[in-house]
Amino acid sequence: MTSSQDIDVRVLLADYEGAGRRALAGVLSSMTGVVLAGEVAERAELAAALRLARADVLVIDDRLLRDGGRALADLERQAPELRILVLGVDDDPAFATRAQHLGAEAWIAKDRAGEQLPALLQTR
Repeated sequence: MTSSQDIDVRVLLADYEGAGRRALAGVLSSMTGVVLAGEVAERAELAAALRLARADVLVIDDRLLRDGGRALADLERQAPELRILVLGVDDDPAFATRAQHLGAEAWIAKDRAGEQLPALLQTR
């Protein structure tokens, strides 16, 4: 029998900013039990990347969700079991509440992603 600790979490990273995406990819790649299953820079690439990556978790920059609720609803229809973690510049509780209301599991400030992502990815 396999324990939940033996199962890798497959993560798709979506961030339009190359330097930020590379930094987060480094953080994710260094984490035990996490597989960086893919990276995208544009929202138009998401649907295909989700199919190919077979991701458990999508870590997505909030700027790729410009239309908010509709974008998250589209992602939930494409991959209903997908956990969505939204990255943003501001560490504002109002943004976190809005993201969760729209269906995201969590809102993470980019400057604290290295601290917060390990705990969020190890849950479930």
